Amino acid sequence: MHPVPVDDGGLRVDALDATPARAVVVAAAHQFPTGAVLPPDRRSRLVQWARSVGGYVVEDDYDAEFRYDRHPVAVMQGMDPARVFLLGSVSKTLSPALGLGWLVAPAALVPALRAANPVAAAPPVLDQLALAGFVDRGWYDAHLRAARRRFRARRDLLLDALAEAVPQGRPEGTAAGLHVLLHLPDGTDTRAVVRAAASAGVDVSDLDDYRVEPSPGRALVLGYGNIADADVRPAVALLSAALG
Repeated sequence: MHPVPVDDGGLRVDALDATPARAVVVAAAHQFPTGAVLPPDRRSRLVQWARSVGGYVVEDDYDAEFRYDRHPVAVMQGMDPARVFLLGSVSKTLSPALGLGWLVAPAALVPALRAANPVAAAPPVLDQLALAGFVDRGWYDAHLRAARRRFRARRDLLLDALAEAVPQGRPEGTAAGLHVLLHLPDGTDTRAVVRAAASAGVDVSDLDDYRVEPSPGRALVLGYGNIADADVRPAVALLSAALG
């Protein structure tokens, strides 16, 4: 594995060029955990990179449906179906318990993929048929519209609560997905904050947990997908207490 740095524009393709990698995994629509969106010029350069090295882009489209400030960004797979794999699932939009996902692969590689794991079990047929009916009748689209409204309101509530109770923090990330990155002042002991918050019943993550190499800057990853609206402000108040 060759780690590649990210910045405000997501994956740094120039740094990818400096590695011997021939396949790269990227969440172009909403990078986790920084929340960056890969801009059009980098998408184009990433596809060109795959062509130049005879490699592939594995696009993890894990929460692209939840974009709140504009229409969801189109997937990269359409830019070069022969070089880009597309991964997706209904884990974020419906439930991870369903275990339903998909891989859109370059046509030339489908036989090799099937042969590589001949014993892989397909999801239950009834579940697949139920999802197909859900999509065909337009219910899935209606569900997504309602979910976007709900999560956008919850994100706004979280940002308001942070502005009031944690003024020393700086939220970052595109208005999308189900998490916010909260930058904290230099010198903050984020490990201690995570432990103190956990002891109070609030689950947050240290950004360092997602870094391959040490990097300056203290930050917490705050998820809001699995919390009731009424619990947001009390949770932020407990986080503020954990910060001291």
